[in-house]
Amino acid sequence: MTTTLDAASLKAAICHLTEVEVTNQGFEITLPQVYHSGESVVVVVARERTGFVVHDNSYAAMLLSSAGLSPGRRLAEALRPQIAEYGCDVDGLRVFRRCEDSDQLAISMVLVGSASRLMADQALKADRPPLQDFKSSLLGKVVSLVGRDRVRTNEEVSGHLGSRYRVSAMILDVLLAKPVAFIEPIADREAIARRFKQFYDLKVTPEYESVERVAVYDETNPIPSGDALLLEEVGNLVRFADVPVRLRPWMTVQ
Repeated sequence: MTTTLDAASLKAAICHLTEVEVTNQGFEITLPQVYHSGESVVVVVARERTGFVVHDNSYAAMLLSSAGLSPGRRLAEALRPQIAEYGCDVDGLRVFRRCEDSDQLAISMVLVGSASRLMADQALKADRPPLQDFKSSLLGKVVSLVGRDRVRTNEEVSGHLGSRYRVSAMILDVLLAKPVAFIEPIADREAIARRFKQFYDLKVTPEYESVERVAVYDETNPIPSGDALLLEEVGNLVRFADVPVRLRPWMTVQ
């Protein structure tokens, strides 16, 4: 454990939380910011004819939907003045900011991330009891079945091209020497694309090619058949009710 504290180590720690990936939309940047859900704030930077646009890809709106809220034009208009305080605007619940010069991109990403969090935080203000945390329920189930000593939560792994992922639940072998399974929740449809990307990347990573990849979904929130087939290409899709059966091989000897 590091006991010294200096400017260089603090800067390195923050930079370690930042990732940049090339996508078909432009550049996807993971910021050292977090939504109330625990997910990292991710923004997209794309080139336009007169400069650049930075946006949150409507992720804040997705979080509101997953919390049982119905984001729409009325909410967007109500939040527009607050979002404007960050120098951003909203279009169809996509938070965005335009800039002409590349030297404005860094602050634009921070501002869009902050405005996106502002929108997502409306879920905390909803006058209704919080919905059950599906991820917490799944992690509790995994620990109760396999044993706390063999489960690691939120462990970081790297894909074959260097992308880093936080695995919700990693099951270790009985010697606690290596992972035998990665368990991820699918709480809503918006999580499907992220899990597919993660599972595909880990599937083709030699270090993890023998590790089982299991995606667990809430049967009260069914997944469309096309999306289910997509996930089955890179892992094993399981209903929450069937988790004890699926984890049975790891409840004994590995």
